Amino acid sequence: MTPLVRDTAVTGDVVYPIPGGIRAGETLAIAVDCQGPGRLTVRVQPAGVSFRLLCEKGRVLPTLNEIAMSENRSSSSLRFTSGPGTTWSFAAGWDPNPPKRR
Repeated sequence: MTPLVRDTAVTGDVVYPIPGGIRAGETLAIAVDCQGPGRLTVRVQPAGVSFRLLCEKGRVLPTLNEIAMSENRSSSSLRFTSGPGTTWSFAAGWDPNPPKRR
């Protein structure tokens, strides 16, 4: 995976545009590390897809989510919402070899 967008040691709520938008038929991979007390919510907009992570104080918790996109969207973004004291890093890109659906 070649990252489209990434950042490290982030706190608070942030929105990152997805360069080129969403591509139907492709799989968007989002890798996230979080630490600190609280939750982190990741939303793919305007696709209406989201996932929540429970982060822990003193531990870095890695997560990888892959999402098959069904519609083209010329403008899209990743919205991260986190609680106070939560630090996170992420990378997102198109997975050229997504897992097969069952």
